[in-house]
Amino acid sequence: MTRRPHGWDFLVVRMNHSNAGFFAQVQFAINQIRFANDHGLTPVVFYGQDSIDGPNAFYEEAAGPNVWEYYFEPVGGVTLDLAREQARRSGRRLLTLGYWELWRLHNDEPRSVFTYPYGHYRHVVDKSTGLDGRWWARQRSKGRRLVRANVQVRPEILAKVDRFAGEHFKGPVLGVHARGTDKHDTGTGSRVARIVPPAEYFPLIDDYLSRHAGARVFFATDQKQFRDEMTDRYGDRLISYAAILSESDVNVFQQQRASGRGNRDKGEEVLIDALLLSRCDFLLKCTSAVGEFAMYFSDSLECVDMNFVGWPEAERRSALRRAATAAREAGLAARFAARNRRRDRQPLEDADDPTVPDEVLDTNRLVLGQ
Repeated sequence: MTRRPHGWDFLVVRMNHSNAGFFAQVQFAINQIRFANDHGLTPVVFYGQDSIDGPNAFYEEAAGPNVWEYYFEPVGGVTLDLAREQARRSGRRLLTLGYWELWRLHNDEPRSVFTYPYGHYRHVVDKSTGLDGRWWARQRSKGRRLVRANVQVRPEILAKVDRFAGEHFKGPVLGVHARGTDKHDTGTGSRVARIVPPAEYFPLIDDYLSRHAGARVFFATDQKQFRDEMTDRYGDRLISYAAILSESDVNVFQQQRASGRGNRDKGEEVLIDALLLSRCDFLLKCTSAVGEFAMYFSDSLECVDMNFVGWPEAERRSALRRAATAAREAGLAARFAARNRRRDRQPLEDADDPTVPDEVLDTNRLVLGQ
């Protein structure tokens, strides 16, 4: 059997979750890219109009067929069109992950990047009951490494970030991110998922401003009422970028118009918010992918996680407990793999559909040597 060269076949990275926010979609991408790298595949990110279980919330007909490329350069310079052409000429395969395998990577694969403790890190190794600084550091190290290597923001978006920062980031800047709207318990436990209101940020913001003469606050949020509260308290010391905010518990990205008009701009605003947060001198954040990706975009930014303020440090585990946990993890991993094999026996897409890969295989049946 002749083994295919490293990077010979392509893994088409896709979304399977239509209710995913902007940075959840980036998280899905970097975790699939990590899988591709581990298995000798060349990743090709294609987020089309469909996310398997519904429409992609950021797709806009007028902006083009690939949502990823609204905001980022093709990973490694490889577009889906280029991959298809090379597959036709050289016999390289186009592969993609099965629906349930995508969920396993997101929820149950400990090597994936987790933006907060859910799935594996709630039900197998519970990191939701205390602040485990080492766990958060490991996730951020993985996230920073994958983002640095694979997520290249389009130059016209970076130009907007540079222009705004040049105009407003003069002197010390405290970054603050507060998540409102539809933030709720998605399997993390109610305390980790709790909406942290602006009043709980005030003491830490006041302390920072008192210790840094001339400092300002860059505030990012999805909730108009939160920004109004911050503006009432800090006046012209508060800086904000995003203009598209929600006044209800319906997130902005879930508010749709015909042909997806305005969807691209919603994604651009949250991306720019995160990039500006990453350029601040310190960050106050809640459990949210936006704040986590602000950390990934910076090599040195430090933060306080507001959902964990006042929590005890997580206890240190003995060698015996670590061994017991490892054995339990191995058993659960085998069970999830067996479940995925049962669920993904048939391709989920029509191979004749030009918006999806020509060949659909899930990772449990992927044999790279064939």
